Amino acid sequence: MFVLVAHFRVQGSDSVQIPPEAVEPLALLAASPDCLRLHFAHSTESAERFVLVAEFESAASYRRALAPWPIRMTVIPWLSTAEPQNTEVSEVLFAALDGTVVVSEPTVPEPGR
Repeated sequence: MFVLVAHFRVQGSDSVQIPPEAVEPLALLAASPDCLRLHFAHSTESAERFVLVAEFESAASYRRALAPWPIRMTVIPWLSTAEPQNTEVSEVLFAALDGTVVVSEPTVPEPGR
């Protein structure tokens, strides 16, 4: 399983509502058949901070999810506004899902390639 984690800071946000610029990208990504699960959360410490966590079955499904033209035109530009030092795609090696522990071997043996 692969997890996209992206942190966003919305300057001047004084609300815990979904920022208007995030609504369409979130809807498109969530509708992708390759996106298994998606969470968009706000910080309980700062109204300006949000985090996106999206799960994909594999690196290939992550790439497929981001390939359609509407996603490229809407989601990719929005993702580019995330804080780069705190944003990445990670391969899950250990997870507890519905009470079951899943240990996975890495499929990307050389990170960064």
